[in-house]
Amino acid sequence: MRRATHENLDRLRGHVDKEYGKLVQKLLAVALLEADAKNLVERSTQGIDLAFELATERYNFEVKTSESDSVSLSAKDIEGLDRLVADGDHVYIAVLMEGSLEDWVFSRYYPDEFPTGKKLTSFSFRPHRDRELEARIRPHFDSVIDKHTITAIQDRQSGMDKVLQSYPEWGRA
Repeated sequence: MRRATHENLDRLRGHVDKEYGKLVQKLLAVALLEADAKNLVERSTQGIDLAFELATERYNFEVKTSESDSVSLSAKDIEGLDRLVADGDHVYIAVLMEGSLEDWVFSRYYPDEFPTGKKLTSFSFRPHRDRELEARIRPHFDSVIDKHTITAIQDRQSGMDKVLQSYPEWGRA
């Protein structure tokens, strides 16, 4: 991730407080759409955060952001992820921690690999990371942050929903 992207994320974090995670999720959704994701569904409340198709494969992302150096997975997160794995989908935990050296980690989810309720650093997710998918999305995320940080700061989630609505492949559950 570029330094300018980190600076914009810090700026966003400083202005939006508790909405930060949801806004980053929406910004990631835009980046996925820019990377040619199809039939993308973004959920702001219940269920897996992002579901989409990319190159004829079905993906599901549970998005985790942190204002520290760790995240945790709830029992509800694990149940939803396990259910999608059983359905045969590609299931990922998309993790973005705070820090100038941090970047997205798209970690393939496998049942029984991640503990419930424990603080996990980005290193916990690295053994199952999908570097090709990260590399495919990274330049789009940088570009989306450049274009839409002001919208996210000023208009928050409703502003980002308007951005997402401009993509025919987007839908909200």
